[in-house]
Amino acid sequence: MVSLISSLREHQMMSHTLGKKLLYYTLEVKQGHSDAVDILFVQDGRDYIELGHLHQALHQVLQGETGRGLHLLLVLVPPSTSEERYHYYHPSGKHHDQYIQFFNQELVPHIEKRVESTGKESRKTGLLGDSLGAAICLTIACDQPQKWTHLLLQSGAYTDFHACKIRNIETKVPWHVYQTVGIQEISVIYPITGEAFSILSANRALHERLQLITENHTYVEEDEDHLWDFWRRDLPRALHSFLTKG
Repeated sequence: MVSLISSLREHQMMSHTLGKKLLYYTLEVKQGHSDAVDILFVQDGRDYIELGHLHQALHQVLQGETGRGLHLLLVLVPPSTSEERYHYYHPSGKHHDQYIQFFNQELVPHIEKRVESTGKESRKTGLLGDSLGAAICLTIACDQPQKWTHLLLQSGAYTDFHACKIRNIETKVPWHVYQTVGIQEISVIYPITGEAFSILSANRALHERLQLITENHTYVEEDEDHLWDFWRRDLPRALHSFLTKG
């Protein structure tokens, strides 16, 4: 069965919450016939294309996914600068709350309407991110926990803020979580602020908490550091989890 991966398409939308126009990109995968669309929102979208080799990872995963219909829509959301990334993704960022509101109240409904206009319905709705991108994925999901089906979290830079968000969820959530971290990620310095993140210990603590609220949790530790080489090699496994779980 042949899989068709579309070229990267650029889109623009006005965010009233953020008070500016934002760019996002889409990439579609079609294999056979499917009445439903699986939507994966990707933080640091351009980095996943250029550094994560997203196209190659998709081709690798789809080689083993023959025999069934699939329609996958990836929505790639790139910050324009590293400073903007910090202010969107970090809990102390100036526009952190507005970014979450933009994502859940503007971007997601906008994409869902586009899917509905094709006569199809969305089936899975997932989030993928690395480092602070993984942290904002968790925050977005905690804001509307019943909305999301899959979280793909690579080396999340979690803080006490994120631990509190998880502790506030007292009921089971429908998430299929794929969480990975490197055992060398003991203390990672964020270059803009000099803040040190205890990536490994924070991920271990999150792993324990997530087991209390979801029954579908894959947790992987590798002998790796806080680098794109790690996340690039891990990406096919994360995508496979999204395609096959749930």
